[in-house]
Parts: sequence; structure tokens; C-alpha cells
Amino acid sequence: MSKNVFDIFNFKKKNVPTTDVEQVIDSTLFESSSTKHTGTEKLSNNLQHNKLIISDLGTLDTGPVRPLLKTYPKTNFGSQNRSFNEKYYSKYEWIEYSVVNDAIFCFCCRNYSTGKSVQDDAFTLTGFKNWKKLTGSRGKKGNKISKLEAHSTCRHHLTCMTKWEQHVKTKSSGSIHEQLSSSHQLIVEKNRKYIKTLIEITLFLGNQGLAFRGHDESKLSSNKGNFKETCELLAKNCPEFEEKYSNTTNFTSHLIQDELVNLSAASIRSKITEEIKYNKVFGIMIDEARCFKEEQMSVCVRYTIGLNVVERFLGFVDVSENQNAESLCAKIFEFLIENQLDKYHIVAQSYDGASVMSGKFNGVQSKVKNKFPYAIYTHCMAHRMNLVVIDMCKIVKETRIVFNTIESLYKHFSHPTKNKTLVTMQRKLGVKILKINSLSDTRWNCRWKNCESVINNYEAIIAVLQEEIDNQLDRNVNEVIDKSATLGEAANLINSVILSFENARSTISFSDLWLDIKTFCDKNDVKLILPFQTQASKRIRREPSVFEDYILTTTTSAESFNSTETNSTSVEKYYCVNGYFKILDCIIVNLKKRFSTESLQMAEAVDNFIK
Repeated sequence: MSKNVFDIFNFKKKNVPTTDVEQVIDSTLFESSSTKHTGTEKLSNNLQHNKLIISDLGTLDTGPVRPLLKTYPKTNFGSQNRSFNEKYYSKYEWIEYSVVNDAIFCFCCRNYSTGKSVQDDAFTLTGFKNWKKLTGSRGKKGNKISKLEAHSTCRHHLTCMTKWEQHVKTKSSGSIHEQLSSSHQLIVEKNRKYIKTLIEITLFLGNQGLAFRGHDESKLSSNKGNFKETCELLAKNCPEFEEKYSNTTNFTSHLIQDELVNLSAASIRSKITEEIKYNKVFGIMIDEARCFKEEQMSVCVRYTIGLNVVERFLGFVDVSENQNAESLCAKIFEFLIENQLDKYHIVAQSYDGASVMSGKFNGVQSKVKNKFPYAIYTHCMAHRMNLVVIDMCKIVKETRIVFNTIESLYKHFSHPTKNKTLVTMQRKLGVKILKINSLSDTRWNCRWKNCESVINNYEAIIAVLQEEIDNQLDRNVNEVIDKSATLGEAANLINSVILSFENARSTISFSDLWLDIKTFCDKNDVKLILPFQTQASKRIRREPSVFEDYILTTTTSAESFNSTETNSTSVEKYYCVNGYFKILDCIIVNLKKRFSTESLQMAEAVDNFIK
């Protein structure tokens, strides 16, 4: 076989023990081939082979490999032997050293380079081992930078360096996709925490029985309602909540409030349904109440949890449309279907004693029993006990007197001043402050509470009443009249009033009044006409002719005087005779009747005698 052209470069080597890696290098670089290649193809193949043999360099996971050796291999450059120095590790973080090749590489350019660059091949493909160029020139000028500094400042290296830094960051913070996903999850978590806080506010207000909205919920309002005021209180002390609440869309409108209330109620009803589902039987308790022109029906359920009996309120049902037994029963069944309770058996039902509810044949209880045969009806015990107490208070005279007295005490101490005096006396005597409430036939325990209040505060009540009697503070409304006035002065005042009305009964006084009437009518576009002028076709009730010569002090069914001069009389004269004079005559007659001349003279005589 003929020798290859390149065999002339194969010098005999000294018998130096070679490593397996060096054998791979020799066999790879200098393997003879029978196939002819151009110089460029061979160079490319050699570079590819170099990539294959760089097995001791770092990867993206491990980072740059920087072995610390006691001595690094030396290479002869002229008269000096030079080698790599580990001090460059601290100066250039991208440097990595290959023990196999005795050369340094740029970690970032080798892994992140996207295109070929001739000046960087030494740091990416073949490795840089020209150790004399690791430092800059040392001549007089000293203006030549080192190969490492030149490489670290080139644009291609800076680009790769940036890519490497970003890759390192992604290990701790994740990739762009992961960061976007994490950011989205963080936003979702904050939103859920914010909505959870709004739900807790809703449950708090509902549990305390407080109204949600205010009269004015604008930004300038001093009271935006309990819901928004609670939100603003939390925003002052919780920065995360304030961040969401300060946004334009903060989910606190009245529609969102209603939705939160409905969702909370639905969640509670769902939990009650799950508890009933376990037993599969329950009882219903229903009562009606009127609420601002609406008839509401409250629905409660009674069931057991283990050995404990519980009662739960489910909700209100609007029955304003009709309150007969058929409609009420249909509403009950419809409500049970909405809450998924129609699948279970009703074994008990309890209502008041109204016939529409308790009717044996057509009442609600009979209609419910037709669908649920085991639903035993029970007249509410509390209602029946209350009826016994009411009947007793009405029938027994003594009890009626007692509760009438208690009701009088309630009315007496309803006055703020007297109630304040009672509270002060209770504190002075060191007794428990209990108020007396109004009695009601529908509030079952009001009588017991009032009896308890009177018994516990009996001493304070007696003390206050006795103090009022001693100080004459409890006066009748008739005593508002000035007690310093004498009978004579009162008689003179009454005579003056009668005289004033008699002097006013004249056409001159009426003329002055008529001018004021005309002014008012002209201002308000009111026509002054005679009565019944526009009702000529209608029969008018008139006074009997026998009363024409008399002044009537009582009213009759007549609509007008039976006077033939009515049509010919002017409007002014008609109202003067039939309106003005008639009213004044009635007043004067009744004053003289109630205060006769003899009684007034007697009052004056007594007053003069005392003087």
C-alpha cells in the first residue's frame, strides 16, 4: 500500500507513556485515510473531532470546570517555558481549563454561540494555549491588551455572557413561561384572598344583623354604609387589601354585595341539606309575618345530628300574591324543591292555630299530609301557651288590672326625662337596670320580662313616683293654663273675645277679607263662582222652607239654602251671608252658651270680693 502524503509529518516519538486520551488524539488527528480530502474539509473535520475529545469541560448543568493543579503543563515559547495560572479564574469567571488539551475555553461562548466567529474559535473550538499572550505588552508603550481582555470586551462574548447570566437566573426563578405562570398564580392567589376577606365581612355583618348599605355610598360621603366602612377600616391596616380595594374595580358595589349574601346563604343551605341527607327525615316549622306591604313566610327545619335535635332557619318565601291554603302549600313545596329537600320525608309539621294553616280538611297541614302521610301536625306549643296567658289576662279581673298597671308604668316612663330619673334612681339604689317594655299579644315573653322588671325595680319605681308626687312634677295637661290668672281676668278675656267676634261681624270687615281672597284667587288662577252653578241639571238638596226664618246650629243634609235670590246674588254677597256671617254666628252662639253672662258676672264678683 502506498504511503499517504501526510505521512512525512509523522515523526517517531520518544517512548513516553501515553494516556488513553492522548492515544485517542493521535488516532483521531493523524489517522491515515485512503480517501482524498481538500484542506478546508480536513480542517472542518479536525474541528469537529476537537469537539468530540473535549470531554473534561463543563456543561450547562455543571457550569465551567476549573481544576486546581499543583503545577500546570508548561510549553516552550522561545527561551521560556510558560503555563496556565489559576489566578485567571478569579479575574475571568467565564474561563474553564481542559486538562486533556492543556488549553482554556470560554464557557459562555462555547455553549451559547449561535454562529461562527474566526477570532473566537480558539475559545470555543480548539482552545487557547498561547500562554505568552495571556498578559498585555510590557514594552515602553504598553498599550497592547491581553488576549483575554480583548475577548471579554468583544460584542459576541458579551452577548453570550448575557445569555449565560439569564440561564443562571432561570434556575432560581424559573423560565419565562414559569415566571409568567408563577406571576399569574400569585395574582390569582391575591384575588382569592381579597374576595375571601369580602366574604368574611359579609358573614360578619350577617351574623351581627347589621345593614350592609348606607344612604349615600359616594366617595365624599361621611358614612358609606357598614360594608364599605368595614372595607376601609381593613384597608388602613392591611396593605394587600388596600392595594385591591383602591382599584376602580374593587367588587364592593351593591350588586356584588347582594351576590355575596346570596352565595353565602346558598352555601349555608347546602350544608343544612347535607346534614338532612344523612338522616333522610326532617320536620318543618312555618310562620307568617308582614314586612312593609309584603307577606313573608319563614321556613325552618328540625332534624337530628346524632342524638342532638337542631333547628335551622332556611329562608323567607314571598306569599304576598295569595295567602290561601293552596297557594301557601304550593310555595312550601316549591321552596323545598329549590333546596333539594323534596327527596326526603317530612315526618312533622308545626304551624300556628290559624284555620288556613291548621284546617283539618283544607288547611295547609292536610295538604302536606296528603303528600307526606307521616307528617304529623302539631299546633305550636309556644303559640298555645301564649294564647292561655292572653285569655287569662282578659278573663281574670285581677290579672287584667296588674297588666294594665304595668302598661301605664311603661307609658309613664317612656318620657325621656322620667326614664332618666328612673335610671338614676336604679343606679343610686344599686339595682340591676331593667327597662319596662310595651305589652304585645304576639311577643310571648314580654309579660314575663315586664313582671321581672317591676319586681326587681319596685323600690326604684316607688321612689321615683313618690318624688314626683312630692315635687308635683307629674301634672295634667289641663294645668298648662297659667295658675296665676284669676276668675275675673279670665271673664274679662272671654268677654273681649266675644266682643271681637261681634265687631268683626260686619260688611266692612268682610270687604277687607274679600280683598285678600280675591288676591289669592287671582294669584293661583281660581275662579270665584256661586256653588252649584255648574250643576243645573243635578237635583240639589235644599233646606226646608220652615227653617228659612231660623239660624241652624246643627248641620243638615241640605247642600244650599232654599233661597230664591241665590241666582241673582253676587258672589261676594253670597259668601258673606252663607260663609262669613254663618261661621261667626256659630262661634258667638257657642261662646255665649259655654260661658253664660251670669257665670261671667259671678266670676268678676268673686274676683272683686277677693281684692
